[in-house]
Amino acid sequence: MSATDTSSYEVVVSIAGRKMFQEAFYSYMCGLGFAQLGVGGRLGRQSSYDFRSDDGIVSLGISAEGQSHFRMVVHSQTIAVEPLVLDALTEGAANILQPFCESFSGTVGGETLRRLITELRDSFEEEITRVG
Repeated sequence: MSATDTSSYEVVVSIAGRKMFQEAFYSYMCGLGFAQLGVGGRLGRQSSYDFRSDDGIVSLGISAEGQSHFRMVVHSQTIAVEPLVLDALTEGAANILQPFCESFSGTVGGETLRRLITELRDSFEEEITRVG
């Protein structure tokens, strides 16, 4: 993982990481009130997702990196993207764990998962930070 500056974030992930982050980021951005502008790209090639709000545009670019990995770049000229990525990741992980937690309801394992989900959801604030 690397953060080149406050308005760009880049990481290479596995296929599973791509799917998890792509879904988490989409849900998170829509939950913040961003409108998705469009999707571009072809199967196996680069894809681009743009989200717009009054504060600016945030782009998620995804390109193949070898046979089983993908380079994911989140970028904005006006919005700090690292806080968005961190909160999208923790919210996404909590959303993945939620159904498992419910199936363990009333057990020690279920309580442990419930605490973990709460901690993940409370880790970072849902906020937009402008750059510059």
